[in-house]
Amino acid sequence: MSGISLKSKDFLDSLRLFEDDRKISADFIIDTLKEAIIKTYQKEIDAPEAEVRVEIDGKEMKIYHDLLVVEDDSDKYDETLDILYSEAKEIDPDIKIGDKIAREVDFNEIGRSSISIAKNMLKQRIKEYEKQRVYDEYQDRVYDLITGVVKTVEDKFLLVDIRNTIAIMLKSEQIPGEIYHENQQVRAVIKEVSKNSRGSQVALSRADAMFVKRLFEREVPEIAQGIVEIKAIARDAGERTKMAVYTRNEDIDPIGACIGPRGSRVQAVIQEIKGEKVDIFEWNDDIGELVKNALAPAQVEACFYADEDYSGLSEEEIEKKKRRLNRPLIVVVADDQLSSAIGKKGKNAKLAVKLTERKIDIKTKSDILAQGIDIEEKVAEFKEDQARIIKEREMKKFMALQEEAVKRKAEFDELVADEDNGFKEAYDEMDIGDEEEVIEEPKESVEPEVEETVEIEDEEPQEELKEEPEEPEVEEAKPKKERKVRTNEYVSKFEDFADASNVQKKEEDKPKRRRKKEEDERRLRASELTKGKDYEIKPEYTDEELEEIEREQELEDENSWINDDIDFDEYDDYYDKD
Repeated sequence: MSGISLKSKDFLDSLRLFEDDRKISADFIIDTLKEAIIKTYQKEIDAPEAEVRVEIDGKEMKIYHDLLVVEDDSDKYDETLDILYSEAKEIDPDIKIGDKIAREVDFNEIGRSSISIAKNMLKQRIKEYEKQRVYDEYQDRVYDLITGVVKTVEDKFLLVDIRNTIAIMLKSEQIPGEIYHENQQVRAVIKEVSKNSRGSQVALSRADAMFVKRLFEREVPEIAQGIVEIKAIARDAGERTKMAVYTRNEDIDPIGACIGPRGSRVQAVIQEIKGEKVDIFEWNDDIGELVKNALAPAQVEACFYADEDYSGLSEEEIEKKKRRLNRPLIVVVADDQLSSAIGKKGKNAKLAVKLTERKIDIKTKSDILAQGIDIEEKVAEFKEDQARIIKEREMKKFMALQEEAVKRKAEFDELVADEDNGFKEAYDEMDIGDEEEVIEEPKESVEPEVEETVEIEDEEPQEELKEEPEEPEVEEAKPKKERKVRTNEYVSKFEDFADASNVQKKEEDKPKRRRKKEEDERRLRASELTKGKDYEIKPEYTDEELEEIEREQELEDENSWINDDIDFDEYDDYYDKD
């Protein structure tokens, strides 16, 4: 008995074709194929709980049915799930009751109808996989700009190949008057991603306002970098687009950045949307100023809140309704500006409503005066309310920034605390004994070095010191040195480093010795001799003098620490007598 023979090259080529063309992994195909065969065989023997496995080694595919070994006289024997002990002994002499034995299944036992069922099951699983893959890939890319190739042109829709799937673009999402043909490259935004029983579907749009916004982000670097922001946009595809831009950088003109040098940037966008007009103006937090900009080219004379019916409402409800942000507006224009403000077929007013997200009623100044409305009073009330709204908005931003600062400070403090804890653990693990030994070393050399420094001085001061050993000045120097030596205290590496820095500083500030003064006087006399001359006179030394100077310099370097404790200024009077 043998399994189904697989031509290794053909089988691998088929898997590779699935990976390249359908973007489906070979492992998924193999696992799905195994599952389909197992389900088909279980249905064939009418035993869904049967333990069946499929093995594929690249050259051959085999099916194994695992059967449970039971006693020959068992009342619970089931030929689809069990095998008698006597029959199992013929296959494996070492088998025991309760073990499982694998029986290879002949593919001839599976009918053609069952094979067809397995084939359909495999196709269904592949379709489900592709549907889920497409949905997962594009569900987070709504309103992203994408480029595709037109595959099919129909009266009511287009089919566009966007690499991993075929997307659809309805007639309502196309630019009016635009003609498409097969194999044409088109840019569009992903309008919607849906999943149903027929599969995942990606809908594209060239008529949406986000399409124009994405084109400007592509053409204007300041927008892509976040320096210039598109605060609001409204579009009537094929006719006009209104866009409000804003920047916090006072050195940048947001409108000029979108237009570009000689209008190159805005012209690139207009060319993509087939000559559609684009109005760009600056954003304003004051809704009155924003409405004036949005209704351009019409000249707006005044803007204020429309009267509303508050009958039957409590004072609290009336106040709440007055404080809402989307209150309807009345816009006042001159009599000769009404048609311009409304626009052809009301398109200008509709775009202003979309952009501001407010209900706008455009009236002429004569109509307002005829109704007895005090325009100045209404405008003053409107501006006062707008100032309140702007102040509250700024306060919310400030509070949000403050909360963010507090949050970041807490995170920073927590991080510092963790680092301090780590430093404390490392500090506790330090070997203190080694540090004490290093600190105690200078103690042994304190006494002899003090005596030695007295001998370094000229012979006359040395004799003077020997004649008066009990002078208070010399005796006070020793206890100072002893106070600096700490034998029973732990000294960290940081303190040791700081102490070394102090010693170095003291060495730099200590008074010079007598012989250095003589050398300075000698150099001074030499400099006076060379004044006004083109050459330099240097002192000459014999070999014995040079050796003596080097010997004294080495001795001075070895005992330079003595100057920390001896104040040579006390002996100035003694030297002055000479």
